[in-house]
Amino acid sequence: MAFTVTADFFLVLHDAHVPGVAVFCFAHVCYMMRACPLNGKRIASVFVTVALAAAITVSFNGIIVLAGLYAFLFGLNIRLHIKRRKTVHNGLWIVVALVLFVLCDLSVLLYNVPRYAGGWPTLEGIFPLIWLFYVPSQGLLAVSAIDSERLRRSEIHG
Repeated sequence: MAFTVTADFFLVLHDAHVPGVAVFCFAHVCYMMRACPLNGKRIASVFVTVALAAAITVSFNGIIVLAGLYAFLFGLNIRLHIKRRKTVHNGLWIVVALVLFVLCDLSVLLYNVPRYAGGWPTLEGIFPLIWLFYVPSQGLLAVSAIDSERLRRSEIHG
């Protein structure tokens, strides 16, 4: 969630798309690690790989290629969680949250296309959909991290 808050800092408060999308790439890596836990060495290698990929994409074509990296990581994230939804803690909640997140991102895309593709009409009516999908997606992602069984056990024995 720290990466998500940082990405939102760039995107929402500063309208800085390149750093915001780059940080969201790391948020998706963290979400993927819920489906495929990694040891310290592998975590470091994944973060370094994504950092290098983000740096390379930004140097070539800024936001467009970086958005492609982000979409790839997001798609992989969804695929992993759908495949492992029955074995990952609160896996179904995570899948629902990620679907809402995709709907949010599609809304963001439609809202921002006119900024990057001259001549396209501005779709102002899309803006409320961004928040309609984003807030529940992030709430579900946060709540899905709670281990309710462990909480119940601690209440019984505590």
